[in-house]
This record gives sequence, structure tokens and C-alpha cells, in this order.
Amino acid sequence: MHTFSIFGYVCLLITSGVLLFAFLRAQRTIRDLAAQLTQAKEQQQQHSIQLSERSQLDTLKDEFISTVSHELRTPLTSIRGALGLLSSGIIGDVDAKALNLLRIAVTNTDRLIRLINDILDLERMESGRAPLQIRRCSLRELSQQAIETMTPMADANTVHLELVASTVAQNAYPEALFFDGDSDRILQVLTNLLSNAIKFSPPASTVRIHTDATADSILLKVVDEGRGIPTEKLDSIFDRFQQVEPSDARQKGGTGLGLSICRSIVQQHSGSIWAQRNLGVGTTLYVMLPRTTRATDLPAGPVLPRGEGAILICDDDASIRTVVAEHLNHQGYTVLEAASGEQALVLATEHHVEAILLDLYMPGLSGWETLQRLRNNPATANIPVVVLSVLSSTLRTQLTGEAQGWVQKPFNEGLLFAELGRVLHHGEGPAYILLVEDDEDLASVIVASFQDAAIHVDHVATRQLAIRQCITRPPDLLILDLTLPDGDGFSLVEWLRQQPTLRTLPLVVYSGHEISDGEMAKLRLGPTEFLTKAKVQPKEVEELVLSMVQHIRKFSDAPAPTPTPSAQL
Repeated sequence: MHTFSIFGYVCLLITSGVLLFAFLRAQRTIRDLAAQLTQAKEQQQQHSIQLSERSQLDTLKDEFISTVSHELRTPLTSIRGALGLLSSGIIGDVDAKALNLLRIAVTNTDRLIRLINDILDLERMESGRAPLQIRRCSLRELSQQAIETMTPMADANTVHLELVASTVAQNAYPEALFFDGDSDRILQVLTNLLSNAIKFSPPASTVRIHTDATADSILLKVVDEGRGIPTEKLDSIFDRFQQVEPSDARQKGGTGLGLSICRSIVQQHSGSIWAQRNLGVGTTLYVMLPRTTRATDLPAGPVLPRGEGAILICDDDASIRTVVAEHLNHQGYTVLEAASGEQALVLATEHHVEAILLDLYMPGLSGWETLQRLRNNPATANIPVVVLSVLSSTLRTQLTGEAQGWVQKPFNEGLLFAELGRVLHHGEGPAYILLVEDDEDLASVIVASFQDAAIHVDHVATRQLAIRQCITRPPDLLILDLTLPDGDGFSLVEWLRQQPTLRTLPLVVYSGHEISDGEMAKLRLGPTEFLTKAKVQPKEVEELVLSMVQHIRKFSDAPAPTPTPSAQL
């Protein structure tokens, strides 16, 4: 009995200890939660104070803007009007000294008005109080309007403004270059860019506007012949109150906010804007905006480069031959038609053929066999061939280096003509190579290896810069590293594949890891070679690139076959 009493007492002590421990732990937890609650309340209070302060600042800012809008604009308008009356002589003659003082007053008043207007515009856009009025716009029409608006200023500075005609690169897209945007805002961007170009252009020079398009974007270029922008300031000029030279604000009358406003407008349109020094004199400002094509935007047809030869259409489908021939005839081309590979071989031998549109799947002699026989015949070996196929161009490993172009069926005439225009556009001058490599040391070595070759190499280190460069100046060949800071080579190739003028671009993939067959299929564009770093040295890359460039250009450099008397088939 005594033993049981002792055992019960021990159990009671243990139970009491466990309960005490649990109680103390619960107390500690309660204190921690109370501390956290107190801290959360303090943070909430601080956030409330910050929100209140921010609201007060926004209110003060709105009041300031309202004051600037009314209390400064109104008297400045009166001052400017009065000065204008005095300087014009309407209210009486003014001597030369007074006229000079009036000129100074007018110039500085105009500068102050522009500064206030620019500050207000920039603030309205950044605060969201200037919503875009989106509607269908034509970039070329807006460019023409901007030129008409800025012509008086250009004439006063003896500068000529020119809207450059459409080029071969635009064959696949409507000349009007339609897009969805706020026409007034885009016109503001155009006039601002033209104003800057005029102010910094020498007398008797020309400022040119170029327009171009890809499948999903439009590109505008304003090219001047001025002093140019230093490389270290190409990015900073888009910041507020930035000038190339400190004296520009006084001498040229700028506020330093124009390009910042342009950037805000372009970014509101989900676009981008940047500057680049020209190879010679001057600077080019680029504006790229997203676009979508609508059936109502398409004109009758693009313009292709025409030579003296004919375009040979080889397809067993008579309806396809008829439609394509009609479009080519409308452009002023001589068209030859062949319903089989055998007929195509005869016509290509007997006529001066400038290019061949070739279907792959035909009864009898297939397109594959026809292409091989064309290449084996010295009289037809150098005729550019654009393949028409239901197969994707990514699957054409058997034809790498044989066909100069590829269009997947079903196709629209715009894409077909873009590819045909590309193969008919013969390269001139040194070949242009774009190197996309994030390793600066390796890039320097590769670029240096081409210094004695008749090739110009540009280097970029990111995917975005590569896209910009391809738009700005389409290369003859691309050397691509697959690992990039802002993406990978696969996504860049996918973007290139979506561009009708770049989807068959010759490509050298120079990667640090082994590439599988599946990855190779995803990376193929035009003639494509795959090299592995460490295994293949830069000198070998140079040799391969030179060989590919020579092969690509032999078709444009080789003399055309001598035509023989015609034969009717």
C-alpha cells in the first residue's frame, strides 16, 4: 500500500511538471504572438502614415501641375504675344538694338514655354492621365504628315526632308505599314525626331525617314547627316534634361525632354526606341512598334526587283501556277510555266531564267530530283531556286546549300514574293556577319580572325541586341552562341524563323556543349553548320564562314547562262 502511494505521488509530480512546462511554453508563445501583433500594428500604422504622406504628395503634385498649367502658361502666352507684336513692328518701328533685345526675349520665352509643355506632357503620360486613343494607323501616312509639318523648319535651316521609298525588304508587307496606335502621339514622336535631326544637321544636308516591317513589328528610322551622338551617350540621351553638349540647350533651343517624351510614348505602345551612330556621319534613331496584319490593309501586291530574265514556275497544280503567274505578270515579269520536272529542266536550259519556283512533290521527276539535276548542269547550276513545299523549312536537311529559298504551303503571295525578292537581291560589297556571343574575350578573338578577310563582322552579346541588329541591318550570315544573358539561341532562331526575310538566313551555331539531332532540327534556318567550342578553334570558324559566304554569293556573282532559241512546251 505504501508503494502504491509513492508511485501515485511520483506520477502526480511528473504530470504537474509536464503541465507546468506546457503552461510556461504557452505563456511564451502568447508573449511572442503579442509582440508580433504589436509589431504588425506598428508596421500597419507606418504604412498608413506613408500612404497618407504619399497621398498628400500626390495632391501637392496635382496642385503644382494645375498651377503650372494655368498660372504659368497663361501669363507666358500673354508675354509671348506682346513680344511678338513688338518685334513685328506692328505697333511702331523699333531700332536695331531694341530688336536684338526683343529677339533674345522671344527666343528665351519660347524655350521656357517648350520646357513647361514638355514637363506637363511627360507628367501626364507617366501618371496615366493621358490614355491612348487607339485606332488603325498608317506609319507612312503619319511620316508624310510629319514631313509636311516640319518642312518650314527644314527650309529655314536649308535641310531637305525625304521619305524613302519602299525597299525589297518590305515585299511581304503592305507599303502603308498599318498598326494599332494613337496617331496623334506617334505623330508627336515623328515630329520630335525630325525636329532634333533638323537642328543638328548641317546646311544643304538631308534627313531621311525609312519605314520597314516584319511579321509582328514595324520599324521607323530617322537618319541625319549631323555631328552624331557619342557612343557613351546613346542611351543617356533618352533621360530627362539630357543634352549631347551642355551648350545645346542655349544654341539649339531644346529642353532636354523631347526624347524622354518620345520614349514614354513608344513604351506606352509596347515598343522600343534607340539611337545608333552611322558608319559615316550622323545618327539614326530607331522606333520599333508591334503590329498585326488585317486583310483590309493589304494592297494589290508588293514590288519585286526585276531583271531581264524570266521567273520559271514548276508545279503540277495548274491553279497554283495560274495564281502565281498572275501576280508576277502584274509586277511586269516574264513568266514561264512547267507542269513537271522534265519540262522545267528544258525551259531552264533554253531560256534566260532569273529564278525558279519549284514544287517538291510532282509525278514523274520529283522536285528533289529536279533540283539535283539543275545543280549538276553547268547551264542551270547558278539559278536561284525557291522551294514550294508542304514541309516546314526546319525539316529540309537534305537540301541544305542546294535551294536558296523555301516557302511552306499553303502560302500567301506576300511571303512568297518576300522570299523570291530575297534570292533576287544580289549582295554587294563585303559580306556582313553578325556574331552573337556573350563571352567578350572569345568574341574579340573571332572578330580579329576576320580582319584580313573581305568581311565586316559586328558583335552583340544579347538576344535583344541581336534582334535589333537583324532589323537594323540584316546580316549575310549569323554566328550564334546558344547561351545568352537574356535568353537562348533557340528563342532567337525561332524569332528569325518568323521573319520572312530572315527565315533562310545562313547560320553557324558555335556552342559550348554537344548538340543533339533534335536540337539541330530546331536550330536550322538556311544553310546551317554546327560547331563545338574547344573542338573547333576560331580560325576554323573563319574558314567555314568564308566558305559558306563564297558559296552563297556565287549565285549572284556567276554569269547568267546564255539563252538559246525558245521552245514551246
